[in-house]
Amino acid sequence: MAVVEPIRKPIKAHQYVFDSIAYILSPENRNGDEKCFQATCLNCENNGADSLAKQFYVVRKAFNKDSKILSHHYVQSFSPNEKITPELAHRIGVELAQKIAPGFQVIVSTHIDKDHIHNHFIINSVSMKTGRKWEGNKTTLEKNMQPESDRICKSYGLTTIENKSGLRGIDQATQKLAEQGKSWKVELCKALDEATKICNSKKEFVEFMKRKNFIITRYEKDITFQKVGEKKKIRASRLAREFGDCYIKENLEKLMGFYRLPKKSEISKPSEKKKVQTNFKSEFEKYEQNYFRKNPPPAKVQELKTLKRLIKNSRNPLLMLLFIIMILLIRQRKQRNRLDRKYSLLHIYSRQAKYKVKKISLEEKLDKIEKIQTTAGNIPYKNLIESQGENYRVKLALSAVPKLYAYPFFFSAKLYKDYALVTIKEKDKKLLQTALEVEDIQVLEKHNKHYTPLNDYYELKARAEKFGVKVEFLNIQKEQLSKLDDEKDRFVAIETKEGKIRLAFLPQNKDYILHTLYPEKYKDSNLFSVVRNSKVNTRLRSEALLEGQEMHYRFLTKSQVEQLAASGNDELFAVFNKNAKGESLGESYNIAFKESDEQKINEALNHTNKRKL
Repeated sequence: MAVVEPIRKPIKAHQYVFDSIAYILSPENRNGDEKCFQATCLNCENNGADSLAKQFYVVRKAFNKDSKILSHHYVQSFSPNEKITPELAHRIGVELAQKIAPGFQVIVSTHIDKDHIHNHFIINSVSMKTGRKWEGNKTTLEKNMQPESDRICKSYGLTTIENKSGLRGIDQATQKLAEQGKSWKVELCKALDEATKICNSKKEFVEFMKRKNFIITRYEKDITFQKVGEKKKIRASRLAREFGDCYIKENLEKLMGFYRLPKKSEISKPSEKKKVQTNFKSEFEKYEQNYFRKNPPPAKVQELKTLKRLIKNSRNPLLMLLFIIMILLIRQRKQRNRLDRKYSLLHIYSRQAKYKVKKISLEEKLDKIEKIQTTAGNIPYKNLIESQGENYRVKLALSAVPKLYAYPFFFSAKLYKDYALVTIKEKDKKLLQTALEVEDIQVLEKHNKHYTPLNDYYELKARAEKFGVKVEFLNIQKEQLSKLDDEKDRFVAIETKEGKIRLAFLPQNKDYILHTLYPEKYKDSNLFSVVRNSKVNTRLRSEALLEGQEMHYRFLTKSQVEQLAASGNDELFAVFNKNAKGESLGESYNIAFKESDEQKINEALNHTNKRKL
């Protein structure tokens, strides 16, 4: 039988990484007895604890993940009763490490200084192949490591742990104390076995356990025992998981003859729980309902057509909409004595002049209002998007905004010259349909075609965090967006105040976007292209980190760079030009290369200089 368990909490300090490796590789223990029988390193070289700690560090640094959890320490212990040799134990440990942690750096060390043979595993937290972090949780241990350990042990004819009965298994400390006759848990089991034969009531049971030096500290749905002189306590249910179901409270009482069925009030009804779950409402939904119960919407459904017609027929729809909102605000003030400052009806933000200036004509004022992005609604935009629930964003005509003031739901609208960008909660889409008199939800989705909801960006950001990369951005013109229509899944497009489009995308989609938007400038075949050199530079930096080298840089002319590439060394360097003109032959370029390739670069440059002479 072999049990796999974490020997300590995840290692979060560089010194602890070194100390842990040094401990499992140490040939002797403190008493001078032989400890480490054999050690094997997977995906790393065993040149001592200091070297291994550095190799772990280089991989974490290469993927920019040298923080929080740095490595994990597990132990695989074999039972003292198991007939197993150190050689076989080490072979099982290596097979287990290869199976559960492919691509990770792992040190497997077999110790023989205890009563039982055991394997130590120290796993680097970052995979050197994928850059993903090791998930050192309970699920990994119980559903991956322990079952795999059992399978390998079984293939070598060893016994395995059977959990079909629901037993959790005895821990190592209890097992050792039991073998020495010092385990208080075993004493408790013996006392309970005796009590089931002698006691006939709860009072007799409590008194009997006292005589056996066990105090019952709690007797309700479960029984809690504590041995006199011991700090730790144990419940009957926990004892049953380790030693068998006969020690559950219900079974103990049945054996002693005073068990009674629980009352109906003590039994929880599953139907009631389901009822609570189906009627669940978030705190935001409760606030929304209470708000509109106290403050009814200021607009009336009957007058919506009139308000819509006023805005449509106006020479300046935006100014007319602002005027209508001000009327609704005044109406709201009459309905109640005070306004809720946090969620007021109108939120208009504009710059105020610090000093007195000359008088501006009405036409100039209107022109300024058209340029300013104005915000309206019954809740601040920031408060809405940060509250519970998914957000939904849609583009509407200005004349549709007053309709939203007649219905009890929160919204925030960014008003532009010709349209409004409205944000609501996903749960309020049906109310929005009613307000806009739209029968099919697909009609609303069409309005949203050219605008990406904010939650799309959050999803993109979450994907980037999952892959361990950062979201990249690029500003383009509206006309350029049509070139990317075929591959909209590769990016998120957000319109800025200036009317430009800001693209957000993952690094792996950068090449496609640049190739599509700027086919002439970004060519892979071009020695000086941004795409080619960013790829080569990323590869060289990663290799340098993994090999423990430094990156070197040098300034060359364009002709020197071209001759260097022509000599067959084009994969050894990346070239950059801050001006990116590339017209003058005498213009200076910066090349980046690994420390180990400096001699080859020098030889190639010297050879080209000799040919010139």
